[in-house]
Amino acid sequence: MDTQDIFEHLLVVGSVTGDCSKCRELGIDCSVAKSCPQCGTEFKYIASRTGEIKKIINKRPDLIFIDLNDYTKIRSKIQAKNLFS
Repeated sequence: MDTQDIFEHLLVVGSVTGDCSKCRELGIDCSVAKSCPQCGTEFKYIASRTGEIKKIINKRPDLIFIDLNDYTKIRSKIQAKNLFS
């Protein structure tokens, strides 16, 4: 998958609200938000900081669930590689 596309369209969910990966807008209502209220980015992907995967998938079946730990590791490797090239 294209990690840049994920980065630009990812809604990261916490225990109560979510945030936009692209502009870092906080306090987004993850159960209904189709796009970021700050930058207007349409959400295609969702990830959880709390691990409540089943609850999130049931609330937002329209979004593709991304494992936040895996995504963060891959994104960090790409950023490190770009630093040295």
